Amino acid sequence: MSFLQIRRYQKTVRTWLGKGIVGVGQRKGFFRPGELLILVYNRIEDRVVSVQSMRGYTVFANFREVKEYAECSLEKLRRIGIEKDAIEMKWYRKKHPYDPSMLSKKKGALIQAVEAVDNYVRREKEREMEEEE
Repeated sequence: MSFLQIRRYQKTVRTWLGKGIVGVGQRKGFFRPGELLILVYNRIEDRVVSVQSMRGYTVFANFREVKEYAECSLEKLRRIGIEKDAIEMKWYRKKHPYDPSMLSKKKGALIQAVEAVDNYVRREKEREMEEEE
């Protein structure tokens, strides 16, 4: 049955490729619903084009657009993501404070997607600097 989710994920990502930088984040749920989040960022306009979220307990969950995150800057979305992460992972954050350099899946889906976009932009800048030299 997870085949259905994979097909929905592939279809959603395919529709957004070429429209901006795509970042993906996931948060697994144990006794709460898991979340898969797709963030599309337009670097030229410095704004988020779309945020799609699949959240639920079952394989029948669908992607839904998160309207309140659209048209935000990446910095604003990062602040929102860190705040959401502190709430969603409050027991884990008591022992392990948030660290952006930490490469762990123990983060909220939104902050993972924002960090994925950040990493892509950073690598792109490094590539441009190497080409100039």
